[in-house]
Amino acid sequence: MVAARRILDGVLYALSSLTLAVIVGAVALEVFFRFIIRSSLPWSGEVGTMGLVWMSFLAGSYAISKKANIRIELLVRVLPERGRVWLEYGTNLLLLGLFGILFVIGMRYTFAIASSSTGAMMVSQAYFYAAVPVAAVFMGGYTLLALWEERPWRRAPGASPPGTAA
Repeated sequence: MVAARRILDGVLYALSSLTLAVIVGAVALEVFFRFIIRSSLPWSGEVGTMGLVWMSFLAGSYAISKKANIRIELLVRVLPERGRVWLEYGTNLLLLGLFGILFVIGMRYTFAIASSSTGAMMVSQAYFYAAVPVAAVFMGGYTLLALWEERPWRRAPGASPPGTAA
């Protein structure tokens, strides 16, 4: 499972790096053209918006991978250790279902909007919407890994979860 996590991390890192480079490049070109050449680029705003959409969903995937997603800590604090473990497991099962639904709906919208093109770049708007199912795959993959690593029925009472220092 460590290899699967490394692969997901590597692909997510590459996509995030590429997205950030595209955003920075588009903004730098726009600044150059607007203030030096005195002529604005019509497509830079769309590229920046698309990059922001992709970066937001990729950041959400990264948060899931590091277990930095939103939680309600009050309930977790009052439960005993065994209850916390099972709550985490149940939450991950629910999240897995949510990501499955997010993937299906994201694919529907992506295919439905595919024939529509953007105003300036004249490319399919599906490139914007594709961020949703792609992120759902990453989030679902990380959640599956968490479910496999946690397996509360295999852990001895009081033992720390795998991957954490005792």
